[in-house]
Parts: sequence; structure tokens; C-alpha cells
Amino acid sequence: MNKIKKHNGKTKPSTQNPTGNIRVFFDKHEKTFVALSLTLGTLISILLFDVKVSLSGDDCDYIVAAGDFWKNFIYPGHHGSLYPILLSPFVGLFGMKLILLKSLSAIFMMTSFWLFYKSFRRTTPSTVLIPSLFLVCINPHVLFFASYTYSEPLFMFMQALFFYLFSGYFRSNDTERTLIRQYSSIKKDWSKYLILAFVIMGMGLTRTIGLSVIGAIILYFTIERRWKDMIFTIGFWGVIFGIFYFLKPVIWPDSASVQSFETLLSKNPYNIEQGLEDLPGLIHRVINNSHTYLSGFLYQYLGLRSYSDMPLEDIPFLSIFTYILFIICIVTLFKKNKGLFFAGLYSGVLLFASFILLNQLWAQDRIIMIYYPYILLFLLGGVYYLLKNRRLKNFTWVYPFILIVLFIGTGVHLNVKIKNNIPVLQQNITGNDLYGLTPDWENFIRMSRWAGDNLDKNAVIASRKPSISYVYSGRDFWGIYSVPSDNIKNVTAHIEKEKGENVFLITNMSKKTLPSLAPFIQCILTTTTKDSKFQINNESINIAGIFQIPKSLFNENLTRTLDSLDINYTSDYERFIKQYIDDNAQNYKITTPDMLLKTLKDNHVKYLLLPKIRIYPPQNTGRFINTIHLYVSSIQTKYPNSFMLVHTIGKEETCELVEFTGQ
Repeated sequence: MNKIKKHNGKTKPSTQNPTGNIRVFFDKHEKTFVALSLTLGTLISILLFDVKVSLSGDDCDYIVAAGDFWKNFIYPGHHGSLYPILLSPFVGLFGMKLILLKSLSAIFMMTSFWLFYKSFRRTTPSTVLIPSLFLVCINPHVLFFASYTYSEPLFMFMQALFFYLFSGYFRSNDTERTLIRQYSSIKKDWSKYLILAFVIMGMGLTRTIGLSVIGAIILYFTIERRWKDMIFTIGFWGVIFGIFYFLKPVIWPDSASVQSFETLLSKNPYNIEQGLEDLPGLIHRVINNSHTYLSGFLYQYLGLRSYSDMPLEDIPFLSIFTYILFIICIVTLFKKNKGLFFAGLYSGVLLFASFILLNQLWAQDRIIMIYYPYILLFLLGGVYYLLKNRRLKNFTWVYPFILIVLFIGTGVHLNVKIKNNIPVLQQNITGNDLYGLTPDWENFIRMSRWAGDNLDKNAVIASRKPSISYVYSGRDFWGIYSVPSDNIKNVTAHIEKEKGENVFLITNMSKKTLPSLAPFIQCILTTTTKDSKFQINNESINIAGIFQIPKSLFNENLTRTLDSLDINYTSDYERFIKQYIDDNAQNYKITTPDMLLKTLKDNHVKYLLLPKIRIYPPQNTGRFINTIHLYVSSIQTKYPNSFMLVHTIGKEETCELVEFTGQ
């Protein structure tokens, strides 16, 4: 049986087993390892620094929102609002200085690592805390976000501040096994609850999912039977939350709102008409997200899966194993270490909330990145305490073996990332700020700059990624993110209203069409899945046009011409439309050229950027994101002279600039 000795106020285990030896080592060199971890984290952040913006454009959205808040006091409600508000003075005073703005993310992240350490240093064995801190500080997947203007670094800071305050307010520093003070006094402790409430509110305003921490707090205090602490903490937060959302519409009556629960819980967030997920759908979503984030991104962060294989293949066994390991660690830590126990509850609650609310279409590693330090600490702590069980004394070697594997795996990923980034960074800091981009993105950004320099400053220019165009050109762009669609009810209502004076002709638009019919196009219908097909006279098609033709023009000459051109058509619109009404999955899209034309006119759009952004980013397959191309072509189908080519950049994967001449 190992004896326990005291050494400089710390518990010193006997050195008769590997974990004891490791703990003695880390206890002795704790300060050195903390300094080394934070220093390496800072150095690696510099080596992994990327002066360019992300291609998703989300980081640019925060910069745009920060500028709008500073210049026009517009509340940044579309994304987490706190980050652009904090960013706004830097954007307002220094302009679009990407290196400065990105450096703030590194500061937030390094500070979060320091608070992470401070939160657990008195209640967690150094054998667990120091390796966790070191592994996080050298993790290339985490430090990738240290040079991007995403909200994640700020959220990690707010999250770490929450843990620091929670541990300081509600935990005793004298022992690992005592967490919650036995008595709470609202008269004495009101300031602590108030400060904690503001931090919780800050987490929610940085990322909406941060409000799920309320669930973790309720669960933890319920398990510990700390009813007063739970009531006071939730009560103060509720007051702050209520005051803010009462004053917000008063101060910012036109503020945008974050994504609604209807959007989050819809089957397709880009087509709300498909309806909300039912219970089996939500269960399926949780299962799929578990595979994506647990068997995929989590093990990639741990260095146990390939760095380059994207997207990562789901491994259901790993997901199941992770859930089992989580349960074992929760049970083990419940009596052994309440600080690590709460870290597990927190990570579990917020991840589960993410798995329910996030559509599988939004699979991104940053969803799990923000919790990674606490997941790692919790799992290592659970395994560490589990192996201290007498029955498992012969397996104490497993813990140092796990640490070695994690160090090697993380180091391999780090080496690959640094080797790939240094040549790009060298080019970027010497003036070639677009080096490292594929031609499709380079041409798009170059065209954004050309448009900003050469077009009328008052002209409205449409862009697929308006925030990226703004950051690189310094002028506003109007965003076209999708081709607006109509619904079948509107189509049928219009037909019923106009059928007395008109014939509604449906043709296969994938083949030759009659130019003289173009002015009569009412709408264009396309399938949205590979296997979906429409039927016209027993022919399967994937794109059809509905033409509204006055009865006086629908004569034998027209039908004879259609037949001679071998154009498949039908005037039995009721039979044709029934296909859409019966399609519960709604695997179709209805585009109305007049509606698109009106949108451009209403927003005074003069020019449009038409980039050929790759669908498959690593390689030019010839397929590209054709949102604005479809927008333009849909209008041109009915109004052929609506657009004129102004400028082209690039020999391959070109970006074109067209002028909207109107009708």
C-alpha cells in the first residue's frame, strides 16, 4: 500500500508506481511546465498564423458587424453579439488591420489557457492538469483559431473565466474532495452571484449555445443538493437576462435576431418549408452528430486520427466507446474529484445540446474545439482516478502510456501543420497576402478589389461572400447567399387566378426551348436531389418551365412548332403539379424570374460578381458553387438582355463581373 507524504504543501505519493513517479515530477516542475506550455502556445500561434481570412466568410462577418456597430450603432444580432462589440473599437480606430484583429484572438486564447490552469490547480493532481494544459497549448487544431476573427477564442476566454469564478466562489481550496460551501448568504455573497451571472450572460452573448451552461449548473447543484446556490445563481442570471432583453428592443428596435429555434430544429435550415424534425429525426441527428464530433473531430484533436483525411469517416464504435468512457469517468469522479466531475457535466451538457440543435449540414470542428480543454482534462482525470483503484493496480502503466500516445499524436499533427504553413506565412508577410489560396478564391478576391477600385463608389455590387469582398476592398457589397424559391401553393394559387384567360404550358427546359416563349415564363422548377425526377408525358426530367400563355396565342401554329422542334410539353398543369403536392420530402425548388428581377431592382443592384468557387476545395473538378450564376441565368431565361459582361479575372476558375442593365 502506497504511503502518502506531505511535501511543500502538496501531496507526495510514494514512487512505487508510474503515476506516483509522474506526479512527483510534475509537482516539482509545475511552474516550469506552466511557463513552457504558455510560451510554446504563443510561439506555435505565431508559426501557424494566417494573415488571410477564412473561406467560409464567418470571420469576416464579425468584422463587418463590428464596423457597423462602431459607425452606425447597429446591434450585431445575426451572430454572437458580444465579440463584434468588443472588436468594434479596434475596427473603428485602426480599420481593416487583419493582423491586429487576429492577434486579439491569440490573446483571448492564451488568457483562457492561463485561467484554465488557475481554475483547477488546487483541486486537480498535477499528473492530470499539467499534461492537459501542455497538450492543449501545442494542439494545432486548437491554435488554428488563434489567428482567426471567430468568436471561439472569446468564448474560450469567457468559459475559462466562468470556471475560474465558479471554482473560486463555490469550491474550497483546502481539499480535492470538498467543492461547495455548506452555507450561502445572499446578503454576504450577492456580488459573487451577480458577477457570475454577468459572465454566464457573456457566454450566451458570445455563442448562443453558451446559455446551456445553465443546464449544467442546475444539474450539478441538484446532484449536490445545493438548493440555495442554485436558486441564487439562476435567479441573478434571470434578472440580468430579463433586463437585457427588455432594454434591447428599446435601444436597438431594428436589431437582427439570432437563428430561431424553428431554424435550428428544422429538417433543412435552408428550406424551412420541409418542416421541423420529429423525435426520431432528432434522435437520428444526435447519433449522426455523435459520430461526426466524437468519433471524428475529437479523436483527430487527440492526435489519434489522420490529420489530412477530410471529411473524416464516421466510426460508430469510437462514438459508443467514448460514451461508455464518459459514463465511467463521471461515476469515478463523482466521489473522487468534484472539480473534474463538474468539467465532465459541463462538457456533456453543452455537447449534447449542440448535437440536438446543430444540423448535420453544419459539421465543423470548432463546435467541439471550445470544449476540448475540459473534455481532455475530464477524461484524463477519470482514467487517472480509475487506475488508482486497488483492483487495477497492475494497470497503472496505462496512464503514462496514454500520455505518451497523446503527446506523439499531437506532435505529429503539429509538425505537419507547421511545415505546411511556414512557406505560406513567409510569402504572406513579404507582401503576397493572397499566396496559399486556390485560383478560384484568389480570382474572387482580386475581382472584389478591382470592383472596389474601379466602379462607382455609390453603385451596389452583389457578391456571394460580401463580407470577404468588404474586408479586402474596403467597400460594402450586397449579399446573394441563395436563389430565393417560391412554393407550390403560390404557383397553384396564381394558376387558379389566371387560368381563365391563359394556358399554362409545361416543357422540359433541359432541351431546346422556343425563344419566342421566353417572355411567358412564369417559373422554373428543378429537382434538388440526384434521384428525384419529374414526369412529362412519361419522360423523366429534372428541370421544367411553366409558361403562362394567353389563349389567343396558344394555337395550332404554336403546337406544330413545338412538335417540329421535338419539345416535350403538356398543358395538363393539374396532373403535373400533383407530383409536387404529393412529394412530402419536397425535393424540388421553384424559381420565379420576375421575383428575382424585382429583388435586384428593389435593392438597386448595379453589378454582380460571378466567381467559380470550387465545390470540392482541394481540386478543380469543374464543378463550382453556382448560386449567383443560377440567379443571373434564371432572369436571363426570360429577359435575355438583362446583363452585360464588364470584366474578367483569371484564365481558369475565372471570376466575372457583370452589369445589371435592368428591364
